[in-house]
Amino acid sequence: MSLSVINRSLELSKGFESMVRSDLFLCAAPLLRLQLDNLLRYSALWIVEKPDEVCQQALAGTPIRKLKDRSGKKMTDAHLVAVLSKDIEWIKPVYEKTCGYVHLSESHFHKTLLSAENGKVSFGIGDKSKPVPPESYEEAVAAYNAVTTELLTYAQGWLETKSGYASSNT
Repeated sequence: MSLSVINRSLELSKGFESMVRSDLFLCAAPLLRLQLDNLLRYSALWIVEKPDEVCQQALAGTPIRKLKDRSGKKMTDAHLVAVLSKDIEWIKPVYEKTCGYVHLSESHFHKTLLSAENGKVSFGIGDKSKPVPPESYEEAVAAYNAVTTELLTYAQGWLETKSGYASSNT
């Protein structure tokens, strides 16, 4: 599972960078949410009784949200966000904001609505849509970096655990 998460993370990161450089915020923002999904699902292995069993179940196709943590709670997004939020305060707001870019929402409507005055509404699409302010890109890039850093912290923990197994078997 670790290698799959790392591979997905690398591909998402390439896509995120490409979308940011291409000024395609509505494409970049969902990739941030997918990177956060990597972190949520991967961190689930640290709150279960038997991580290797959970990996096997996940690799066999059982969604993480259907599996239970060591306290018996299903590991839904809401639960995983709540657990991670105890140590990482920005997880919940980033999760909530980025969900708005995955599902058609006001995040998409605001980009096309140019003005609404005196009963007249102006819309723009494509190159004519409302530009995304630079600070929104900066915020998204900072969030992406923070999520990726947390994900790498978990990957480092996995490596240390596996190294410990190898050392104890020699």
